[in-house]
Amino acid sequence: MNTINLILTLIIAILGGYLASKKKIPAAYMLGALFLVAIFNIFFNKAFLPNYFKFITQVATGTFIGSKFYSEDVKMLKKVIVPGMTMVVLMIAFSFVLSYLMSTFLGIDNLTSFFATAPGGIMDISLIAYDFKANTSQVALLQLIRLISVISFVPFFTKKCYERNIKKSVNSEQEIENKKEKKFEIKSEKSFLFTIIVGIIGGIVGYFSHLPAGTMSCSMALVAYFNVKTHKAYMPLTLRKIIQSFGGALIGAKVTLSDVIALKDLILPIILIIIGFCLMNVLVGFFLYKTTKFSLSTALLSASPGGMSDISLMAEDLGANGPQVASMQFLRAIFIVGVYPIIIKILFS
Repeated sequence: MNTINLILTLIIAILGGYLASKKKIPAAYMLGALFLVAIFNIFFNKAFLPNYFKFITQVATGTFIGSKFYSEDVKMLKKVIVPGMTMVVLMIAFSFVLSYLMSTFLGIDNLTSFFATAPGGIMDISLIAYDFKANTSQVALLQLIRLISVISFVPFFTKKCYERNIKKSVNSEQEIENKKEKKFEIKSEKSFLFTIIVGIIGGIVGYFSHLPAGTMSCSMALVAYFNVKTHKAYMPLTLRKIIQSFGGALIGAKVTLSDVIALKDLILPIILIIIGFCLMNVLVGFFLYKTTKFSLSTALLSASPGGMSDISLMAEDLGANGPQVASMQFLRAIFIVGVYPIIIKILFS
């Protein structure tokens, strides 16, 4: 039965991505898969993706981004640490404001509010919230709303900004990326096979390291090293569309009828989450744009408090620098998971 549900879920995910692409929706394959699989699961409760699909998606995402790294990008990494730290501080400050508003005016307890507004991964934050004895069901639901709203908002807003920006000046980052790809890209089955093997090795190492987003990050790092040294890493574009569909399906499959029913008791917190995080994304994104050499698309996606792999996969579709976005998202994941619990412990001790 699970096999049939798995096949159905994958077909619906790819169909959703295909239909969204026909409508020219930004990040079409991810958003189309997300919403069509969510609708399927709400009505039939049959969406199914085994646990190893998350591993596959994270490895494939990391491998794809790593294959776009060149020596110029490695040199750039040193320059993103300070902006990355600044971004995390701003995000934490903003999330604390949202938490205060939620607990003071909307009837959610302090501890649950802090975790519900944390700009980290759903699973990581929910598990930490459980350890602190917060209301984990509310935390998980509000975190899911945050993820879906950000992933839905970011592509449209970024695309509008990118289109407006490109009219004023040609996107130099994208031009550089295109030149690098033309110079180094070697489209062969052998290159693809080696890239996949390197990515899987990195993913396995990352999985057992227990680092935040370790599977994706280590795949990305090892493939990036391979590409910098050999210029032979290669991942076909068609595969990226499939990966995006899988990423959207993984999120959509988490949405159930009980989640939809529970929304009626959390209408005001949900509105605060949606408006607050979208506003956070815009303000922090424009701050990065003004204080770094990032393009506007890169800055907005770097500042997006969505899933690391989801946002990183969107980068190239929206005219952003994939390696820079992934690096900034990795810094966010590391510091939120590492620092946030310490702050909470100090505040509530």
